[in-house]
This record gives sequence, structure tokens and C-alpha cells, in this order.
Amino acid sequence: MGLPRIIGLIFSMHHASQATPEDIARIREKRFRRLLRTAVAKSPFYRNLYRGIDIETCGLSDLPTVDKRTMMANFDDFVTDRRLKRAEISAWLEDKSHFRKMYLGKFIPFRTSGTTGENALVIYDRRALDFVHAALISRQAHPEEMTVLDILHLMFTALFVKRFGMTAVLVTGGPYPAYTIAAYPPPFYKLLVKKEIYSLFDSVEKIVEKLNASSCNELYSYPTMLSILAREQLAGRLHLKLDPPLATIVSTSEPLTESTKRLVQAAWGMKIQDTYGSSECFMMARSCGSFERMHVMADLCIIEIVDRHGKPVPDGQTGDKILLTNLFNLAQPFIRYEVSDVTGYSTEPCSCGQPFPTLLQVEGRTDDIFYIDHPGGGYDAVHPNLFIGPILELTQVREYQLAQTGRNEVTFFYVPVNPAIDIESKVREVLENGMRRAGLLGRVTLKTTCVGVIPRDERSGKIRQVISLIGAPADLDDDMLRH
Repeated sequence: MGLPRIIGLIFSMHHASQATPEDIARIREKRFRRLLRTAVAKSPFYRNLYRGIDIETCGLSDLPTVDKRTMMANFDDFVTDRRLKRAEISAWLEDKSHFRKMYLGKFIPFRTSGTTGENALVIYDRRALDFVHAALISRQAHPEEMTVLDILHLMFTALFVKRFGMTAVLVTGGPYPAYTIAAYPPPFYKLLVKKEIYSLFDSVEKIVEKLNASSCNELYSYPTMLSILAREQLAGRLHLKLDPPLATIVSTSEPLTESTKRLVQAAWGMKIQDTYGSSECFMMARSCGSFERMHVMADLCIIEIVDRHGKPVPDGQTGDKILLTNLFNLAQPFIRYEVSDVTGYSTEPCSCGQPFPTLLQVEGRTDDIFYIDHPGGGYDAVHPNLFIGPILELTQVREYQLAQTGRNEVTFFYVPVNPAIDIESKVREVLENGMRRAGLLGRVTLKTTCVGVIPRDERSGKIRQVISLIGAPADLDDDMLRH
């Protein structure tokens, strides 16, 4: 696509951020119809699914939903290029020498983490990934609104004076979503950006050592790692400096907790730009320069908030899942695609004045909810943050994982900063205090285990801080569920 195209996307997205909701609706409608036409013309799956539907006049809710299992079972017909075959792409991905290369010279395939069940195969082409990079550049969170001249000046400075420094701590060494974004930059990217990627598989000590030898404008990582790095900075072991202009800390891939925000604020005196996306749509929402909440990128995707039965949930309320429509990926159309994320639309406007709707707190995936017995029958749906929020204040804990190991039992695995110091009693005290405040003490058995390392998820390579090893009850029903 080249430099002219992505520069055009950057400025068009910047302009859209200053437009009206009516303008965004017109952009969304144009892209939505193009997506439907492409899907019906080039995807046998969608051509059959939408048989009898007028794609020029239908509303979004007139279309059937699609889930991961259905998509993967029909993958070869789901995509819009007949050369794309599931078996061949899977075999191609197994060859590590292919990483950073483009499949058939045009496509970037990767697997989702699969932490919520069956992993999926996702395809982007260069055009779709250019949309993602343009959004990352044009919609950074800045306390003061930037003009076109400001952007041009920054690009000139990066090109002729000093490149913009971006440092990321990510899962590396494979086709993982966040790493894919970093590994396939636009062709001109190296002229403007000095990129350093450190592996999450390295020890914290090694990551700290590398970061101490560098500086950057933007730090990009998962909230769990940002918490660890903030503790290292506060302890004086890490001396990372974020250089102006555009000093930014960005979180990705995991729910951002208030405790992590406080840790980062204490460590660097900065707020975190939170991002929300999925493998099926990298750019779904981002916090603005006011850092009040995340704005849905409504010109790039459509997010429907629904309950467990697929019924719309009113604004101001949290749903059980979302239906995602990606408006810019024409190679693999995701239209009303089920994603098990827990969030909702906010009814409160953001002070920044952007035309995009805002979200309530993205609490995580439905699969990360713990279901425990309710006295008298039924189950309570308990978000794990009720258990572990206080533990983030413990500077003696470096990494942790909370696992539901029984219907009314949780096990807290933790790695201490100093293995020579016994902090077992302190860990239990903090966790039990949190459980007492949540009304769970006495109802849930707590086990704590000190370990040398928290195992990484074998598919994503990341630590699953929260995991239910037993899943939802087989007889779970809305009538038996109490939030």
C-alpha cells in the first residue's frame, strides 16, 4: 500500500476524531455496505448465509450471528480469497522461518491465543493492517488536541532529527496478535520509529536490565507486565525514562485494573492509555487524552452489547458478550461475530468531545468469571477482581495467578520478589481481607502456594492471571444466577 496510503489513512482518521456523530454514522454505513458486498461476492459461506437478505437495505440486526466454531468449521469458504486454505495456512505457520513473511506475498495469518477455548485462525492482508497502524498513530491519547500541523511537525522531526522511540514488552517468537502488529509495520515505519521489542519469556531481571539501557517515547505492554515494571521502577531497580514529546504508556490485551493505573501513576507520573481489541479486530476502542473511559472506534467496527441469549442490552448496563463487526478486514469478514467479552456502553459523555461512544469498564471475558454456590440454591457470578484487587498493593509479590480449583475453592499461586523471605502469612492476610469485604470469606476456601514460576499459557505464551479450571456449572441457568 505504501507511504501515501497510510498517511492518507492517518489524516482521515484524525479528521474523523473531530467530526460529528452523524459524520461517523455515514462513514460506518459506507464501510458496512462495502463489507457486505465483498462478503456475498467472494465468500461462499456468507453468500449462502445471507441468501434471501437484501444487503443494500438490511439493518445490522437483520443478519444472523456467527461464532468461532462455525467460522473455523467453514474456514475455506468463510474467507474471500479462494487461495486461502485452513490446512495449508496452518502448516505454513508451523514453520518458524515463515514468521515476519507474508503468506502468498499478501496475507498475515496468525492464531488467536485460544485462552477461552478453541483457537482460531485469523487472516489480515496488508490493507487491513494499515488501518490498524494508522489508528495506532492517529489516535494516541494526548492531553491537548493535536492539529494537522502538529502531526506534520512530529513526522518531520522523526524523519530528519530523531526517530520516535517505541518499546514493547510482549509475547514473542510466534504469530501472536499483539506481536503481529509490531512485527508487520508499514514499509516506511523504520524511517520514523525506533522500535525495541523485549520478550515476555525473559526473566524480569533481564527485561529490567535491557530497559535500563534504553529510553523511549512510548511503552507498550500488557497490564500485568506494566504492574511488574511499575513495581520495579518504584523499588529503584528500573530507571526507565519516557521522553517527550508524546510520552505515552499503552496497555493492551488484558483488562486494566485501577490498581495497575495507580502503580503506573506512582512510578512515572503518567496515566495509561487503555486499548481494547481482539484478534478479530485489533482496534476496537481506545482511551482519549482525558483518560476517563475508552471510546469505541465506531468508524472501524461495530460493537453490539448483548446478553447470554443474544438480546440487546440497554446502554448503562453490562452485557454477557458482544457481537463484533470489523469494517476494515475484507479478507476474512467478521460480521456479528460472537466474542465473550463483558462490557457495556456508557451513558455518560466524555469531556473530550470526540464523536465516538464510550464503554463501561471492560471486565474481561465471560469465561474468567467464577461461579460459586449461592446459599439456598443457584450460583453467584463473582468477578475475580473481588479476590485479587488488594494483592496488587503487595510489592513483595512479582507474579501471580488466581485459579478456581473447585466450585467454592480458589488457589493463589505467587512468585515472591525475594524467595528468601517468607511472605505467606502476609499474602493470606491481604487476600482474606479482600474476601471479607466482598462477603466471600467463609463461603470460599482459599489456598495459597509459593512457586518459582507461573506457567505461561501454552497457546498465548502469557500468564493467565485469572483462570477457572472447572468452568461454568453444567446446569447454569439465568434463573439460578445471581450477580
